[in-house]
Amino acid sequence: MHKHLLSTILAAACIAPATAQTTPLIPVLPLAAAQESAEAAKPLTVGDKAPPIKVGTWVKGEPVTSFADGQVYVMEFWATWCGPCIRGIPHLTELQKNYKDKGVTIVGTAIWQREPTQEDRVATVTGFVDQQGDKMDYTIAVDDERSMSESWMMAAGRNGIPSAFIVGKDGTVEWIGHPATMDDPLEKIVDGSWDRDAFAAAEAERARQQQEINRVMTMLRSADTAEERLEAMKGLNGLIEKMPDNVNMKMIKYEYLIDHMSIASAVKFGDQVAKANWDDQMMLNSLSWMMVISDKLDDQGKDFALRIAQRADELTDNSDPMVLDTVARCWFVKGDVQKAIETQKKAIELADEDMAKQLQPALKEYEEAQDKI
Repeated sequence: MHKHLLSTILAAACIAPATAQTTPLIPVLPLAAAQESAEAAKPLTVGDKAPPIKVGTWVKGEPVTSFADGQVYVMEFWATWCGPCIRGIPHLTELQKNYKDKGVTIVGTAIWQREPTQEDRVATVTGFVDQQGDKMDYTIAVDDERSMSESWMMAAGRNGIPSAFIVGKDGTVEWIGHPATMDDPLEKIVDGSWDRDAFAAAEAERARQQQEINRVMTMLRSADTAEERLEAMKGLNGLIEKMPDNVNMKMIKYEYLIDHMSIASAVKFGDQVAKANWDDQMMLNSLSWMMVISDKLDDQGKDFALRIAQRADELTDNSDPMVLDTVARCWFVKGDVQKAIETQKKAIELADEDMAKQLQPALKEYEEAQDKI
């Protein structure tokens, strides 16, 4: 039932704001392909003049063929198959409504559509936009073969959607990022208080840190011997020391200790993380679940997992089905099958229909185990 981000983080090794967990990017191109495309296009960064607009078809709203002086443009990139893109549509519609009389135009360009021909791509996007009606109330276009995706997305090193670029009043790219996080920069760009240089400097530092993270993640993935794993762990510890507030790095270390070192070392480090986040039920639940599903689990790990799961349960007033699911698993691995069954039944009772279906297999597992006792 539980779907954690740690495997994704370990594979992609991305630095992201806290909101990234609830505003995901859907990666489209493999990293190597994205890098190849980025190298082929002219690099695009904050402070550069915005690339030209070369869409294939305008689907909704007045066509935007160039960036007018004194106007602000949000160039957003999406696809009809992208769940996070679709969930972000109301937000973009609200922004366009709020800034309609302040010289802001939002352009959503569909890219990387999966239909075989351009005609099919346009038909799919048009049908989708027509179905959305007023819920998708901003300008919509469809990329041609690759013009916009290459000159904007790939040039900026963006290989995931949704992504957005804010073009300022002088045609300069002022901001690049996830559209769910652009409210503050958009407001400041419109009112003239935006500090482009500070943002660019922060992005440059983020990119530098990302390179260092990529190096360490490569070491972690390729480490085969005990010596190599220890060396990789030294690199990871160095990252954590430099970025003490980066929770992702700590969770990667915790998972790596469980999988490649020892449960004892994972419990020791996990306890430090848990104590620092003793009032964060999501963090505690994640720590517990990652431990309790390990095939290397021992008694020390079981006790630790149950203790922090019970704390998460306490923080949620015994009413969060995801946390209860974790508590049930803890009781099960500790051998108290009856408590596992009781707790899992409560989780199912509190869950919505879809979640309840996903929790049922665990209950069946526990009941079958009980029948064998």
